[in-house]
Amino acid sequence: MLFARVKIESDNAELIHLSLKPDDMNWCYTYAKDGILFIEVKTEKMGAMINALEDYFINLKALQSVINALNELKL
Repeated sequence: MLFARVKIESDNAELIHLSLKPDDMNWCYTYAKDGILFIEVKTEKMGAMINALEDYFINLKALQSVINALNELKL
């Protein structure tokens, strides 16, 4: 079994988690605690691990762009 946990400190950890939550599965999911976003992936396959983490990072990059734009608009 492969296991990965990514911890990212962010003022927007809860918002990011809620944005990613609809994509959660029993083997890959996010949660937020004390300003830290956690991404956990558990799988038997290396390819699935790589793909899941890549998908999360692509989504994080897009979410950060949206959050930055909203902050500029002061929404």
